[in-house]
This record gives sequence, C-alpha cells and structure tokens, in this order.
Amino acid sequence: MNSARISRLRTVLLGAAAALLAVTPVYWANAVTESPGTSAGRATDENTQQRKKTWTLDKGISDIPVSFTVRNINRTKASCPVDGRTYTVRGHLTAPTRLLESKGAVRAITLYQHGIAAGEWYWRVEADGYHHAEELAARGHASLTIDRIGYDTSDTLDGLATCIGGQADITHQIVQQLREGTYRSGGTGKGGTSGAFDKVFLAGQSNGGQIAQIAAYSFRDIDGLVLMDWTDRGLTPQANARFFSSLQTCLRGGTKGYVYYDLGPAEFRSGNFHDTDPAVLDLAVPHQNRHPCGDMVSQLGAVLVDLRELPTITVPVLFMYGEKDARVEGGEEHRALFTGAKNTQLVEIPDAGHYMGMARQAPLVHDTLADWLDRR
Repeated sequence: MNSARISRLRTVLLGAAAALLAVTPVYWANAVTESPGTSAGRATDENTQQRKKTWTLDKGISDIPVSFTVRNINRTKASCPVDGRTYTVRGHLTAPTRLLESKGAVRAITLYQHGIAAGEWYWRVEADGYHHAEELAARGHASLTIDRIGYDTSDTLDGLATCIGGQADITHQIVQQLREGTYRSGGTGKGGTSGAFDKVFLAGQSNGGQIAQIAAYSFRDIDGLVLMDWTDRGLTPQANARFFSSLQTCLRGGTKGYVYYDLGPAEFRSGNFHDTDPAVLDLAVPHQNRHPCGDMVSQLGAVLVDLRELPTITVPVLFMYGEKDARVEGGEEHRALFTGAKNTQLVEIPDAGHYMGMARQAPLVHDTLADWLDRR
C-alpha cells in the first residue's frame, strides 16, 4: 500500500478521533502516557513457559492450525475506511476427532471473535477447564479461534488501515470459506483436513461481539449469534475513561497506529477479571494486546448503525454477561433491540467479570453455550 493511501486513511480516521474528543467531557481528556507493562511477565513467568512445553489436549480432540486468505475490504452497513489489501488470518480448528471424520452427517462450527485487548489466546488459555475450544470440543462442538489481522499470529498492517466494519467483512469471508471448505489446513494424520461445514455460528466477546453482530446484519449468512460481554449503549464509566484515554494516544499516532486499551497489567486485571484463579491470571495477563486504532475509532459510528440494524437480525441469539463486569452493563436493554430474532436467551454468569471465560464459573459458560448449540 503506498504512502499516499496510508496518509489519506490516517487523515480520515484521526479526524474522526479528533471529532469524538471534541464532544466528550473534559474529564476524559486527561490521557496517560502509554505503558506496555507486559513484556516482563512474558520474560519471567517460568511456570507459563513450562506449561506451554507440556500442554496437550485431551485424547479424541483434534486441534488443527488453519489459515484464511482475506481482503481487507468493507461491504458492511457500518461504513469506515480500509486499505483493500490481501492478508492471511491464522488460527486453530478444535473439534472432536470423530466429528471431523464423520461422513454424511450435518457438521456445525462456531467462529469466535476475541475482544479489543486480547487475541486468539483468550479462547485457548492453557489451564485445565479454561481452554474454551477444548472444553467445547469435550462437549461435542467444533470451534474456530483466530487472531484478527493486526493481532499476534495473523498478518500485521498499519493500525489505521483497518476498521470495525472491515473486521466484520473479513468475518464474513471466513464464514464463506468454512462453508465451502476453501481455507488452508495444517492438519495431518488422524483428523486430517476439516473440510466444509453445513452450519456456522458466530460468537464474539467484548468488541468482538460488535464485529459479530455487524457481520450478522450485513451478510445474513450465519445460523446463530452469540454475544458475550458486549452492549452498544452499556459501557461503564471505567470503560469510557479507558476508551477516550486510548483515543488520545491514537490521535498522536500511537505505535504504528496501535495502542493499549489498559495502561499496564494492573488496569488490565482490574478491568477484565473477577473471581479468577491466580494461576489463570498468571497465564493470561502477560498476553495483553495492543489494538489497531482504526478499529477503536470506528466503533462509535458503528454503534449508530447497530441501533438501526439490530432489529433486522432474525437468527437465534444468545447473550452472556458476567455479573461483576466492570466494562459492560445493560444486557437486557441490548437484548431488547433484537426484535426480529427468532428467539433470544440471556444468561448472567455469577461473580464473573468482563473475561467471564476466565472466572471460576467458566464451566457454566461452557455448559450454557454447549446446551444452546445442541438445541440449534
């Protein structure tokens, strides 16, 4: 992508950021200098490194590296600028081996979208009972977990060359490749390549939930929608403070267009976790991700589109929220916007925070979701 195109994208997105800041209360404007605060955890956590060397999934579960060739375009109803280039999205397909080897049966899979400060690792914490994809496979379900473009193992790009609508379009492209079996698989031996799927469900955590719902109402090509820890109008004062602080850092250009939502591990822990085993915290916190500024800057404009379009979603929708979420509230109000859905269900996970899948009540998250998928 040439420098002139990048410059135009920066002008559009940073102009939008400046406009947002201009209409926000003064007390959000006191941004703190960005601090990564996570590299030390990666360097010193010897237990985590040892766990990575020894971790294996349960017998009978296949865990296959997969990749998807996608274009960073935006055909969604949530208009925002992207660079139009081709990238590779990488992740893992995790499923009961018997499901992948079955012939003639209807096959279903759930594509999971991570939140703004996490990557694929959110669904794959290497601790017994907390590896979401493994737990769903143990309950009979196939999962696709990915890093979005700009995160970890997937291709990187200037953080102002992507946006929330573009991420939703890429989600649609991945859904189509799952249905057609046209993605690339690194699986060999038992379980082999995974092939095509007849049903595709879409789940999103935090701002991954916004991406999932934009894809749902823009393309209408999924069989069900799961929203975890996301509402369009229910961000808490803490979440708003962190959002507008990060926005100011983006206005200064960030780090190649990237910024931390939480400034250091203490904020990351207090904002996302509640009633979490300390060992799980030790595994998760060092993974805190920077996120692309373009995704964050485009979120508020997309909310206005959401409020208009959410009633047009017709597939079943499951809403899941942590009772002690410090970032998101108003689940019932968000559910009420889905007036066109065939059926909706809302579940609150007791004592769980924003990262409810890492609370001690994680088994309830897995059981609830597996039961909902069983009935589809």
